[in-house]
Amino acid sequence: MFDLFVSVMASVGLTLIITESFILESLRGYILKASKKAGYLVGCPMCMGVWVGGLVAIAYNLDVFILAMLTSLCSFMFMSIINTMSYLSDFLFSKTEEVDSLDE
Repeated sequence: MFDLFVSVMASVGLTLIITESFILESLRGYILKASKKAGYLVGCPMCMGVWVGGLVAIAYNLDVFILAMLTSLCSFMFMSIINTMSYLSDFLFSKTEEVDSLDE
């Protein structure tokens, strides 16, 4: 069970690096120019999570279906949480700027 948890977390981390990191942004842009479908795959954490989870499962001799689906689900959940926190932060920051401008 612990091996599954560690494998899912490692797969999610790798998935988020591939789909969201600044380092691979130019590669994602190049792939998007070459093929719209492949570009969507490389930019979607849920889609890429299936493939990364499957490859990690094969590498460590784990159940491919379970690890791929758990990686996809966890990648989606983590990105949803991160995006929600980002939107909330932007909203709160804009409200503080409004309050500061009213004080002046």
